[in-house]
Amino acid sequence: MEGVIDAITRDLLTRQPGFDWTVTEFVRVVATCLPPRTFLRHCPELATPAPCTPSGVPVHLQLLGSDPKALADNARQALRLGASSLDLNFGCPTKLVNRHDGGASLLREPHRLQAAVAAVSSAVGDTLPVTAKIRLGFADRRLVLDCARAAEDGGAQQLVVHGRTRNEGYRPPAHWEWIGRIRRHLTIPVVANGDIWTLEDYWKARTLSGCRDVMLGRGALADPWLAARIHHWHATGERLPTTRWHNRAGLLRDFAALQRNIHSNKVVVSLLKQWINHMRGQDSEASRRFDTLKRITDLDRLVGALTRPL
Repeated sequence: MEGVIDAITRDLLTRQPGFDWTVTEFVRVVATCLPPRTFLRHCPELATPAPCTPSGVPVHLQLLGSDPKALADNARQALRLGASSLDLNFGCPTKLVNRHDGGASLLREPHRLQAAVAAVSSAVGDTLPVTAKIRLGFADRRLVLDCARAAEDGGAQQLVVHGRTRNEGYRPPAHWEWIGRIRRHLTIPVVANGDIWTLEDYWKARTLSGCRDVMLGRGALADPWLAARIHHWHATGERLPTTRWHNRAGLLRDFAALQRNIHSNKVVVSLLKQWINHMRGQDSEASRRFDTLKRITDLDRLVGALTRPL
């Protein structure tokens, strides 16, 4: 979720119950040990004794790279800075990242994936838990079990699996049943991810994968109250009503107020539209609003139009 799930977004999403932990945008590791400011830019929560959002939800620092030595060096740097958990990204499908030997590109070579995980696990020892995220393969699923075992054999203590290959991108459907095949071959916990937009999707993903936990990405942006809805349903058996636009608008106004403290108005306008765009695929009111708001370039006008009657 590069360029989307920053510290402000993590803060706002975790103000309601439902999330057990969050993950940063990836820190790109190439060949050198990155300076502390790079880690703090991606994860300002490192400035607190135990990295967490203001509401107390733990924040896991994510690294993306393929060079074992560089990953190990940066894992030790993260440890020195106070990271409480490290996640390794082998799922990013973007062409730019994959062309530079990162993300899902390693799914073509399970032995290299294992070497990357092992280097990080060895670098931090028993001090930090190391987790990983993969997809169902690069072009196809032939190596997915090898990749999953490679992550476990390398020392990953948990594996998140997005239910599509890299070439499938985000085209529906997510193959939750394939996540179940992986889960049955591993001893570490497996977390299901992909196309979880509603409470029904959540239950189907759990049922078909057999996983106890799921990870929300785009689904949490589309409906910021989805995790809370899942949490409430587990606690009471009651279905909360659909998230209404006035709730979404209030969150977006808070988002703009926080972002304008660190970004120019032009950037905040872009970020607001980006989030509304994520919402519109799952909410008709958000879709109508986006069609109206997308032409506004002034931040104050845009914020004011969030609650103006259409």
